[in-house]
Amino acid sequence: MMPRGRGRILGGAALVFLLWTGCGRVVSERPTPTRASPDVQTRTPTATPVMVRVPTATPIPTPTPSPTPIIYVVQPGDTLYGIALKYGVSVSALQEANGITDPTLLQVGQQLVIPVPGGGGGESPRLPTPTPMPLLVQGFGCTASALGSLSCVGEVINPQPHPMQNVQVQIVLRDEEGRELEAGIAGTALEILASGGRSPFALVFATVPAGYARAEARVVRAEPTREPGQRYGPVEVLRAQGGEEGTDFVVRGQARNADAAPLRRINVVVAFYDGQDRLLGFRQVVFSQEPTPPGAARDFEARFPVTDVRSFRVFAEGQR
Repeated sequence: MMPRGRGRILGGAALVFLLWTGCGRVVSERPTPTRASPDVQTRTPTATPVMVRVPTATPIPTPTPSPTPIIYVVQPGDTLYGIALKYGVSVSALQEANGITDPTLLQVGQQLVIPVPGGGGGESPRLPTPTPMPLLVQGFGCTASALGSLSCVGEVINPQPHPMQNVQVQIVLRDEEGRELEAGIAGTALEILASGGRSPFALVFATVPAGYARAEARVVRAEPTREPGQRYGPVEVLRAQGGEEGTDFVVRGQARNADAAPLRRINVVVAFYDGQDRLLGFRQVVFSQEPTPPGAARDFEARFPVTDVRSFRVFAEGQR
């Protein structure tokens, strides 16, 4: 943990990358590291993170038994995207399963059918049928908490020449012999992955299974989309700055609607990295209560426990 008295402010001359793909932009800023960061582990309590390439030759069979649907009751502040992310399903799949045409019109108390289990018991979640695409998983690692849960995070990189959507990652926990203990499905924080772009993902297992030794991650679903501009509009990230405030690393900035039309939803994702550019975690800020007019900006703030944060990236996408 870094000393509370020492603060860092990022911005100004910091390195900024802007990637516009028709659906959003990303800002990346890095403070000057003051000391080396320890490796992130994925064994219990931590272990070594790995980069996993997605195997493209072996198809994933679809099990014949039908999974038992999960019923979720909409709570105050819920969004369809947040619910989809929580259970590791795509927004479109959630809309189709519940006959939702306008995802902004959720009602508190409304019951939603979750089409795909998002967490594991003893069996792997039943996987979606679309053919997996050759995307990369980078910076993957799992960390056990003091409360006994296991938090897994990583990033999906899109090396394809076109944007991808409905990306899902399967996370498998194994013992020393390689036997599967538990598995779960996580969705990416961004709905659209630009060509050459990235998006973080996360999945929390309620407990660390007995015998857990390592974790693996691979992309099991990704669909190409050549017309993201039909549904998504550009969002510009302005004045993104970050620094330590007490025990938190805080990032503030603005997300501006750079489209010619109002955006009914703006999704801001702030990812935090250590000195080796490994993902520590991320936070999401969603603006969907009312449309954002063209040229208007929304102020955002994201907080993350200091834990050796050395840099951050801000991703943003807008939905028409």
